[in-house]
Amino acid sequence: MSKTFLFACSLAAILQAHRVAVSQEAGPPRSPTLDATGTEGDAPGRLASPDWRVVGNPNYVHLERVDGAWWMVDGNGVRFVPTGMNHIGQMYRFAPYNRAFWLGEFGEGIYKDGQINWKGPEAKEWMARVAKDHKDYGFNTIAFHRPHAMPDEHWDELEIFYMGKPKLGEITAKYAAKWWGGMPDVFSAEWRTQAEQKVKYYCRFHKNSKYCLGHTFNDQPDYSINAIRKSQRGFFHHPWVIDIIKKPGLTEGKRVWMEILRRHYETPADAAAMYGVKLDRWEDIGSITQWPKPKDQWRGEADQTEMLKRCVEAWLKTHHDLLREHDPNHLILGDKIGMGVMGPGWGGGQPDWIWDIVEKYVDVVLIQSYDYYNQRHRDQLEMVYERTGLPIINGDHSYGFRRPRMNAVKGVPVNSLEAVGVQYSEYLKGIMGHPYMLGWQTCGYLETWSGVTDSTGQEQGGFFDPYGKPLLEALNHAKAANEQAVEWHRQANAFGPE
Repeated sequence: MSKTFLFACSLAAILQAHRVAVSQEAGPPRSPTLDATGTEGDAPGRLASPDWRVVGNPNYVHLERVDGAWWMVDGNGVRFVPTGMNHIGQMYRFAPYNRAFWLGEFGEGIYKDGQINWKGPEAKEWMARVAKDHKDYGFNTIAFHRPHAMPDEHWDELEIFYMGKPKLGEITAKYAAKWWGGMPDVFSAEWRTQAEQKVKYYCRFHKNSKYCLGHTFNDQPDYSINAIRKSQRGFFHHPWVIDIIKKPGLTEGKRVWMEILRRHYETPADAAAMYGVKLDRWEDIGSITQWPKPKDQWRGEADQTEMLKRCVEAWLKTHHDLLREHDPNHLILGDKIGMGVMGPGWGGGQPDWIWDIVEKYVDVVLIQSYDYYNQRHRDQLEMVYERTGLPIINGDHSYGFRRPRMNAVKGVPVNSLEAVGVQYSEYLKGIMGHPYMLGWQTCGYLETWSGVTDSTGQEQGGFFDPYGKPLLEALNHAKAANEQAVEWHRQANAFGPE
């Protein structure tokens, strides 16, 4: 028996031992890791890495950390960098100026009773066009922003990655009040029962998906007072808190509020004096449905913050526990967390306590952060990683150039269409030098023209015009960057970018 064969057998035994060690948590073993370029990963190098770690089920999209660098790896053992384009919905595809064109392309049957007919062949043809546009230019992931009603299981047939989107409620204040009747009482048995029903139904279609990156929740959640303070001064009741404590009766949510007030005030009379309510016994909180502003803003905000911590914990824990129970195959990406201006004690627009809770219930931190790749942005990314110890995806960010037929445009401003592509390339290359950065999805896909805006009041920038024409001045740079992303990340190490 040759020495080479003996060495191969020994290496195989070591590799199997390592796989068995992770299989109890991550699932059955599978083949060695490959790069998306087709290059086989160095198995001896992986085994020599003292921090080699697998998170998730190796038969599905999962995480691996080797030599300090985090990777997304598919069920076949291929490493990849998730890149994609947000905003693929009907607002962009069927605007007043391009609706007739796309009805001609896909067929009138794509609409039924004034709504998109997601069950028809026309919708599948639309999704196939989206997938082709992505793949033709090196994008491999259908990003967060897309219609919830879109049949995501079809992405598996089209062989393109996507982010799962179970929807258990709305915790972004402006959408919660308009579409959901308020923010959820995450302590109530009724909400948890409904949440489980939704998760069970969603996972029926997706738990065996080979292309689901993992599950996401809400867009830019209003976790904290700071998240919505930009439009208000002085004390205000956070919508999540007031939507829970204004309900009649001693609900589970109001019991949590009562517990907090009992810790913060010596007697019911002290709490009553602070809020200007009648409270002879703590249990009388159940009868109070109107909560005036507190006499002391700072003590009132301390009460609010403590309640918000409990809300965020219950929200994320419920998602986590239900998804782990009903879909053990996929990662949890969580809410897409909006980032803001950095400041002392604030996690890039979020209080530090947010990250302490988030890191317990997700596998990947999903953020939205618009900036150039500069020192300020690097510091922000580094802060999130230091607080959580988890890999990061920037799920929404773009560079915008105001083209003809636009009044304004979303994105970090640049002065030409080509500059959009150049900045895309520079940003992707930059973050790939951080060993904890997994990828980025840009904003967006089809540009919109004057009169078609989102809640920002700005037109949508994109890599294609409203009629599907590729904007090659930008796209050629993006395609080249996408094709280099894996190699750029291979060069990352535990010390970060030079």
